[in-house]
Amino acid sequence: MAYGGDSARKSDKVAGPWIYAPEIVRSELERYLDDASRPDIQELPTRCPGWDVRTVTVHLVCTFTRFGEMLARGRSGDFSPPFAVNQLAAENQRAVRDYAGGDPCEQLRAVVTDFCADLTEGEELMPHQHGPIPVGLQVLFGISELAIHHDDVAVAAGHRYLPPARTLAVLGQLSRRWRGVEVGDWTTIVLASGRLPPGAS
Repeated sequence: MAYGGDSARKSDKVAGPWIYAPEIVRSELERYLDDASRPDIQELPTRCPGWDVRTVTVHLVCTFTRFGEMLARGRSGDFSPPFAVNQLAAENQRAVRDYAGGDPCEQLRAVVTDFCADLTEGEELMPHQHGPIPVGLQVLFGISELAIHHDDVAVAAGHRYLPPARTLAVLGQLSRRWRGVEVGDWTTIVLASGRLPPGAS
């Protein structure tokens, strides 16, 4: 089923206003790459079971590539979901398995830069597996992906990641309104993602 025009309806869960912060996507990208691009840690395990640092970066390349494709598809009038809601994990595994690109750190910088460059305003609708969502919400998902996965790979670099206050503020809004979890700090956000808290082994 395609969604568009009058048929593109925002549910109470996705309706704005959402904080619109593409500049945080760019800053979290650079912070992520500061750790994830280190040659000496590419094959080390992360907090994502079965994935080393390189694989997590490949996953992010595939994720932001999909974001860009969905944005373009929505602008063409096609709001059909990219896959079923319960297929996200399988789609992530498939995308990583089929990746045939170049250096994932270079590719990640390219696809995130392209996605951010294509953004115009936060209220624009774009396709999503949950149905059409505002671009502003998709941007928050992107920030969450970069920050949470930074923490996942930071352990391979010998530390944990703590995002700056502005990132924590937008992730707090995402957790409260999307996941229904009231958050007060980074530990709560990490727990809401299904991971162990910072400091846990």
